[in-house]
Amino acid sequence: MWSGVTRTATHEDLSFLNQMLYLAICWDSEQDHPTPEKLWTNPSLKKLLQGWGRPGDVGVIAVAEDGLPIGAAWYRYWTISEHSYGFVDEATPELGVAVVPQRRGEGIGHRLILSILAEAFQLGTKHISLSVAPSNPALRLYKRLGFHKVGISGNSWTMLIDIDDMLNGRKNHSLQKFYKSSQ
Repeated sequence: MWSGVTRTATHEDLSFLNQMLYLAICWDSEQDHPTPEKLWTNPSLKKLLQGWGRPGDVGVIAVAEDGLPIGAAWYRYWTISEHSYGFVDEATPELGVAVVPQRRGEGIGHRLILSILAEAFQLGTKHISLSVAPSNPALRLYKRLGFHKVGISGNSWTMLIDIDDMLNGRKNHSLQKFYKSSQ
């Protein structure tokens, strides 16, 4: 299990966040994918990190032993008129997560999600949603952490987690242990 560090994402991390967003979208290495340049011509994808740093944008970066970023988790709020695939409502931000391929399977994604959920709780966020293809191996992690399916958007599931339930003892959860150890 990875025991490295995470740090808060800043505006200077936008290029890396874009790389991670590309990996999150193009997660299936068995499929052919457009280049990042081609992908960002799609307005519904281009907007996902456009203007990063607006109020409510929150992110964490996993950092390797050599100081290089190896993964990220981020969320942002959307409106009814402008939103992404995992949109639930205007009070629920949508989460994105990715880890560089050569470091997957080390628990980095798990740690990133716990870190961002703890941060969200500190900021008063009650729920977080995400969008995931049912065939994505990350689905198992999301379920294990307490995300549950609340809808379908295209070919993906919209999932939601109740952070308050996870941290306030209504469910026995690894987020409780992580949150207490990070205080």
